Amino acid sequence: MHPHTALLALGLILGGSPGSAQEPKPAKAVPRPPEVTDSAIARGRELYHGSANCAACHGVEGIGTDSGPALAQGVWMHGPDTYEGILERVTHGIPEAWSTRGVAMPIRGWQTLDDASARDVTAYVWHIGHAWKPSGKKPPGS
Repeated sequence: MHPHTALLALGLILGGSPGSAQEPKPAKAVPRPPEVTDSAIARGRELYHGSANCAACHGVEGIGTDSGPALAQGVWMHGPDTYEGILERVTHGIPEAWSTRGVAMPIRGWQTLDDASARDVTAYVWHIGHAWKPSGKKPPGS
């Protein structure tokens, strides 16, 4: 037997086959974008639950309703989970025809958000959508 073959066989015996079940690796933390500051998250939270009325469709804790998909579970239905991708959806909305719930997401929220407010809501949504991933915790409310 060739020495390399013997080492490979020993490795497979000790470590299992290449396709064998292994301990799941913890998810890597996604670096926080520079726009997602603590103050932007706080202002965005107020808007999400207040005048922008995001909670009406996406739920108080962002876990979704019959009218809007979850935002706090790390599954993004209409584009990437990047800050820029979320901002795009906040500022341009989601047409009813593209909606997973048959309800359009209004452009810039129920009360038209100015640019700064749209960025703050985006920071909050990015935060709740990524907060659970690094530790593997279940999303809030589950």
